[in-house]
Amino acid sequence: MTKVRWGILGCGKISSDFTTVLNQFTDSVVTACAARSLDRSEAFAKKHGIANYYDSYDKLCEDPGVDVVYIGTIHPRHIDQIKSALKNRKHVLVEKPMTLNKTQALEVKTLVDQSDCFFLEGVWTRFFPATRYVRCLLDEGAIGQVQFVTTCIGYAFSPDVKRIWDRSLGGGGLLDIGIYGLQYVTMAFGVEAKIESIVASGKLTDGGVDAYGSITIHYEGSRFATVQYSCLAKMNERVSIVGTKGVIEIHPEGHIPTKVTLSRKEPDTADGSTTSSTEFLLPTDDASKYEFEGSTGFKYEIEAVNDYLRQNKREASEFSWDDSILLQDIMDQVRHQIGVVYPEEEKLVSF
Repeated sequence: MTKVRWGILGCGKISSDFTTVLNQFTDSVVTACAARSLDRSEAFAKKHGIANYYDSYDKLCEDPGVDVVYIGTIHPRHIDQIKSALKNRKHVLVEKPMTLNKTQALEVKTLVDQSDCFFLEGVWTRFFPATRYVRCLLDEGAIGQVQFVTTCIGYAFSPDVKRIWDRSLGGGGLLDIGIYGLQYVTMAFGVEAKIESIVASGKLTDGGVDAYGSITIHYEGSRFATVQYSCLAKMNERVSIVGTKGVIEIHPEGHIPTKVTLSRKEPDTADGSTTSSTEFLLPTDDASKYEFEGSTGFKYEIEAVNDYLRQNKREASEFSWDDSILLQDIMDQVRHQIGVVYPEEEKLVSF
């Protein structure tokens, strides 16, 4: 496989940014797109120079000219679209969260194992150079054993942002933005670390989605993490990882990281310093071409998927199946405590 052929499933704003970056910054090509209406997919195709467009997600998945499908729709639709892609032996990159809950995630895992296809939940932050640098610091023991992680993320979403406020669309802050903070926690402590308890509180809207939340995760060994998120207010998205030998600070915006500061208790043996900051600039492009800040950072995730496919790999080390399942488990417990239940879950006794 030389030039990877992508199909874009869902023709909304995030898919537009993803496609713009793929065309501008990567050695791959978009060969097809699909939306629920032909007019919408045709307009998307014309905007991005895509040869084939469909009014059916299944038709895109059946297209022999597509190697890998990017799923950029709302999360309640993900599981059926993933199933369609895997049924047609397409590799999958699906926007986070991959599914609504852990039960669905485990179902997808079984299907992926049967299909022998590459699969990745698109927690794109894990692929940024700044995040890779943080992982290297953690792996080499730069701050010793991690004792505490804290972060927050928040945006003042307007009332007309339906994906946030509509429960039938998988709305609420946890699955949309809170997941960014949680993925830093699980990255810093590691997926094998034993969680003793999770304590969460928040505010439900009249429509039954979480407007904000506060989460404390207690780990074995008197270690813990806190994550706050809000759909009502802009918050300073700084991430602090505190260890026995120092602190790693990821400067705002944490989900599109570009600057990391390392503070050590003991001077560095090379230059005697105790504090150092490293910046990682994003690819530059005309900002007017994008719907969201920092979207050029999609380059890192796309390039990683392309490389994994060329190497015939089936999952990414940056964000593995263990990462996905753990995050889904944590979010299920948080939603249970806050009281968020999606229509697809209402017939279930418990998560």
